[in-house]
Amino acid sequence: KGGGSFKKAQGRGYISLACEDELPRDVPKLTFWLSIGAGDKKSSTRGPVEHSFAEKTVCGLPKKQALWDFTNAVDRTSQTFIVRLEVETITAAANGNPASAEPVAG
Repeated sequence: KGGGSFKKAQGRGYISLACEDELPRDVPKLTFWLSIGAGDKKSSTRGPVEHSFAEKTVCGLPKKQALWDFTNAVDRTSQTFIVRLEVETITAAANGNPASAEPVAG
């Protein structure tokens, strides 16, 4: 983003989620978690973050969790890394109970 490169950023950066479609107001909020890497290079999972893409189209982790060191997650053979996103929808219970989470099929 902004013309920067992986090397110039010294392998550090941010992950943002963006919804490219306009959503109706009644779309449920989501809770998400992020991690990078796989196997022995897998990072600790960060989050949870609760967000409504109907209200704001872009979201990321809180500032204290947002910066990643991607170099630790790079597979040296393929020169790539994995970003893992876990998502649950949050629905309000019809009988006035607190909101409940439902996994999103993927």
